[in-house]
Order: sequence, then C-alpha cells, then structure tokens
Amino acid sequence: MIPILKKGKDPKKATSYRPISLTSCVVKTLERIVNERLRWHLESRNLLAPEQAGFRQFRSTEDQVTYLAQEVEDAFQEQKLVFVTWIDLQKAFDKVWKDGLLVKLLRKGVSSNMYQWIRSYLYNRRARVNVDQTKSKKFLLRHGVPQGGVLSPTLFLLFIDDLVSEMPKGIKAALYADDLVIWCKEEHASTATYRMQQAADRLNAWAEDWCVSINKEKSSTTLFTLSPKQKAGTIRLGGTPLREDEEATYLGVTFDRR
Repeated sequence: MIPILKKGKDPKKATSYRPISLTSCVVKTLERIVNERLRWHLESRNLLAPEQAGFRQFRSTEDQVTYLAQEVEDAFQEQKLVFVTWIDLQKAFDKVWKDGLLVKLLRKGVSSNMYQWIRSYLYNRRARVNVDQTKSKKFLLRHGVPQGGVLSPTLFLLFIDDLVSEMPKGIKAALYADDLVIWCKEEHASTATYRMQQAADRLNAWAEDWCVSINKEKSSTTLFTLSPKQKAGTIRLGGTPLREDEEATYLGVTFDRR
C-alpha cells in the first residue's frame, strides 16, 4: 500500500494521504475478468440507478453538471426555486461495510461463483504500507474496498446504488461515484425545506443502516431563487444543522445563487 498525498493537503497529517493498494499482475488480471462480468451483469439488466454516472461507459461529469444546471434554469423559467443539498460521503471507499456489500451482491442476483470469488477477494486481506522503501508490518484490512483496485469502483457503485431509491417523492439526485447532490423544485421555500428535511432524514437513516459516514461539516445547502424574499429553513442531518452556502463547487463547477 502506497500513501499518496492529496492535492493541497498538509503533508504532516495522516488524513491528507490516500492509500493506494498495489496488487500482483495475476490478481489484477483476475480482477479485470470478474469486473467485466459484473459490469455486464449490472448494465445489461439495468440494475444501476440512472442517476449514477461515475465509472460508467458513455457517462461523464458533464452529464451531472448539465443536468443540475438545466434544472435550475427550468425552475427559474417556471417562476420556481431549487433547494439543493450537497452531500460529502466521508472516506467512501475506505469505509465500505463488507458484509453489507455482500448482501447487496446477492440482491443484484450475481452468480454463486462470482459471489464466492468476490467474498474471498474482500475478506482476510492483509497489507503493509511502503514509504521510501520502508515497509510496515502486515495488518488486516477490516473495512472498505481497496483504492486502486480494478474491481473496487464497480463494487462501490453497487454498494451505494440503493441510496437514490430511498429519496422521497419530489426529490431528485445526481451521483458521480461518491459525489452526491440532491434537490427539489418548488414554488415556496417552506415547501422545499419540508421536502429536503424528509430527504435528509431518509439519507441519514440509510447511512446508519449501511455504516456509511457523512461528513456533516462539509455538507451544505444552497437555495437558488430569483426572489430575495424566499428564505429556506435550516436542514438537519442526524441532528446536525447544515450550513447554507451562497455558492458550492460540484464536480469542478461552481454553482452560485446569482
């Protein structure tokens, strides 16, 4: 395992590094074979939510950015507002609950052979950290899917796929891997606040059920409206109030209220 410093982060902090797993060529080859079969199973049967664009063929960040921007523009033309919540999933790959992932594999109807192979691939994994040719002792990886693994992106998509289906009526979502944004389009801010609080409650319950960590300090809301009189209420996620931002960056594009 090689720690890679994240862009713009403090090199003195352990949390500033992304652990990249390096495996043998034989394992990578097997991963590619299993990954292609798993992707075919999921895509050919339309088993992944259309709101998810990450790691999928013919999908890109532009799809999600354009979708959200068009929603806001359409709302303005209809004299409505859009209330958006930007969700930050904390260390999403590193904290995938393995038992939960296996449950979701079965729900997606994968074959017994594929299930058993992936189970063996995930469990009893050991690693050691390599820094400047100095290696640590081996340790057990109890959680997560290995960052840098060929199979990991597909497994992660499968793990969070049912999140969108938990959203209440009137809530739309866009996902690019673990970058999540949810919103609603309403005539009045009070109605939008009510709907968004419902969505936040459902999201928090889903996260607790599947051992997913949400970074509430980095999550926020933004109200897009043409009327300065419209004021949204505070959204609480698991009891924690989310801050309201005048602007937010989603997939490299800044959305502001102007």
